[in-house]
Amino acid sequence: MPRTQLIDAKTGELLEDLGWYETVSQARSACSEHAGRLLFWARSPDDLWVAEEEDEVYRVEMDLPEGSPTA
Repeated sequence: MPRTQLIDAKTGELLEDLGWYETVSQARSACSEHAGRLLFWARSPDDLWVAEEEDEVYRVEMDLPEGSPTA
């Protein structure tokens, strides 16, 4: 279950925890709804989905494969 957060791009401070979702797709859709517009997503080097929105960054964890030790 991917977790979704809104982060301050300059300080890295957590601005808002947007919660847990069943899939990455649902989490990213919820971020777009929260932002009030379509967001453009990219994968970060630390395996997160990120979308920049002015001075804020939406961050979504990757889906873990079924049967992984941390799933």
